[in-house]
Amino acid sequence: MKQIICTAVILVSLLLPCSGALAVEPYIQIGVGAFSRNIVEEDAAISGFKFKGTAGSTRLIAKAGLEIGKTVNLYVQGGGADLSIDEFDNFASSMKGMVGGGLRINLYQAPYRDGLRLFIEGNALRFTADDRIETVVSCTAGHGCPADTGNSIPLLANETIQWNEYTVLLGASGRYFDTAPYGGLRLSKVDGKDRIKTAPDSNFSNGFQASPDIKEDGNFGIFFGLDFFLDRSEKTVLNFEISLIDQDSFMAAVRRTF
Repeated sequence: MKQIICTAVILVSLLLPCSGALAVEPYIQIGVGAFSRNIVEEDAAISGFKFKGTAGSTRLIAKAGLEIGKTVNLYVQGGGADLSIDEFDNFASSMKGMVGGGLRINLYQAPYRDGLRLFIEGNALRFTADDRIETVVSCTAGHGCPADTGNSIPLLANETIQWNEYTVLLGASGRYFDTAPYGGLRLSKVDGKDRIKTAPDSNFSNGFQASPDIKEDGNFGIFFGLDFFLDRSEKTVLNFEISLIDQDSFMAAVRRTF
């Protein structure tokens, strides 16, 4: 996160001298959305520990940002997110706090007001999810099971997933009467860690611990969105956005510029 903030500051400092009249417009945005994507979990330290699953999440996101000189849009975001992964022993976490931020740069703006605009955007989100699950562990000496039967035994486990998500968007927007459609290409990455821990019991003298990595199962996708201007000053906007292929998501939000 620190590297992202530093990069954003450097880019803003380079672009501001070229942005003409430096009108600064603060805004806030509040939205809700649903998210789903395929992921892969793997632990190189444990032979055969590799699973695929589908992560689902409902998210409440509040965003506060600055649009500077019609060229740079810098924002922070936060809110809440839950997380469920049925293939991971029915893991299901209630809504937890989420933080992040992003930067959008307009690469090209047509000379007339409602013309084509090309942009690039990068953003990051981070949250932690946890649940108490029932997992199955092989009863071997390596897992602290003195009988070493090789049988699979159910165990209660505390599971915590640290979810880090990074996205780069390359898109174009236009204008059609009181709406502004947009869309483009997505490049996304999930960099997560799943910490699983069980307590010792009558079968497992040492308990069981694992910290597999969670990665995305597919990086490339597309996105489409539409802004509806709700007032004549065009400061209040209703936004809808969907993403496909790398993830399936839908977001609805209201934005107000001051």
